[in-house]
Amino acid sequence: MIEISLKDSGPVARTSDRPSANTCGVASCHPHFGELLQGAFRIADGEHHRTVRALVSVHMPYNLGSIARVTLEPSRTGRFVPEAGRTGIHVTPAHFCKCEIAARLALDAFGMKNVAARLEVTTFVPEGGGMGSSTSGVVATIRAVAHAVSTYRGSRIFPAPHLQAKLAVAAEHACDSLMFDCTCATILFAHRIGKIVRMFNGPLPQMKILGFDTGVASSGIDTDGLRRARYSRDQIAAFGCALAVLERAVAEQSVELAGRVATFSAMTSETAMQNPLNKPKFNELLRIKEGTGSVGIIVAHSGTAAGLIFDPALPDLCTRVDEASTAILRLGFDRLRTFSSPY
Repeated sequence: MIEISLKDSGPVARTSDRPSANTCGVASCHPHFGELLQGAFRIADGEHHRTVRALVSVHMPYNLGSIARVTLEPSRTGRFVPEAGRTGIHVTPAHFCKCEIAARLALDAFGMKNVAARLEVTTFVPEGGGMGSSTSGVVATIRAVAHAVSTYRGSRIFPAPHLQAKLAVAAEHACDSLMFDCTCATILFAHRIGKIVRMFNGPLPQMKILGFDTGVASSGIDTDGLRRARYSRDQIAAFGCALAVLERAVAEQSVELAGRVATFSAMTSETAMQNPLNKPKFNELLRIKEGTGSVGIIVAHSGTAAGLIFDPALPDLCTRVDEASTAILRLGFDRLRTFSSPY
C-alpha cells in the first residue's frame, strides 16, 4: 500500500464527492537529453554517510515532451469501485501502463478514489532513448489529473514538484527530475527514491549539443529490464569530486567544466561493472570530440541517446558542428539534432 502525503499540494477533493459529468484536464511535461552526471554519491546523513544513486539530467524545457488528457468518468451509480487487479483507468496507447498507474495514484492522492478515468497520452520522445519518454508521460498525467480535479472542484490544485516526484517513483520505480524547474537551479536527484539530494543555485551553463542516437532507431531499449551499474570505491569517490567540479561549473557558468563532468560520467559508465548499456563505437566518439573542439560528450545512461557538447560562444561553432555531424553520420548513427540546453 502506497501512502501519499498531500502536504503543500493544494486543495484536496473529498472522497465522498463525485463528478456529475465528465470533466477533462490537459497537461504536458518537457523531455530531457540524457544525464550530465549519473552515479553513486556519498551523502551526509546526520552523523553518518550513505551512498545514494543520483543523477543530473539535462532538461529540454522548451521542447515537446508528452501531453496527457484525462477525463473523469463516474459509473452509472455515480461511484466507481475498481475490480480486483484493475486501476479503473482506460489508457491509450494501451502499453502506457506507467501512466495508467500514475493516474490512479494521483486520483487517490487528490481524494478521488471512487472515480474512474480515461487517459490519452501523446509523446514526442523516442521510447527507450533515455530522454524521459516515460517520466514526461507520467508527470504530464499527474498534472492532467490535477487539472481535471481542479476543474471539477472549481478550486485549483497545485501538486508540488516533490509530490509529483513521489507519485512518479511509485508509478515507474525510478524517474527523472522533470517535475522540477531547471531554469534557476541544478539538481542532483535520487531517481529511485524521488528526492533532491543536492541543489546548486543556478542552472547548468548554456550548451550547444549535437545529439544523435547510438542504437537502432526502431528498436529502443527496455529500460525496466536493465541491471544497475556497479561502482568501485574509487569510482564513488571520483563521483564526489565530479560533483564539486559541477558546482563550480554552475557558479562560473563554465561550459568547459560542465563538459568535463559529462565526459567523466560517460566514460565511467562505460567502465562500470554490469554497465546496463555500453555505447557502441564510444572510443571513436571520443576522437570526434577531440578533433572537433567539443568540450564534452553526454550520454543517456539508460538509453541510446548521446551528444557532443560545444561552447555556443565559439566563433566557428557552425563549422565545428558540421564537421562533427559528418563524422557521426559516417559511424552509422542517426537522428542528429542540434539544440541549446538547458534554456
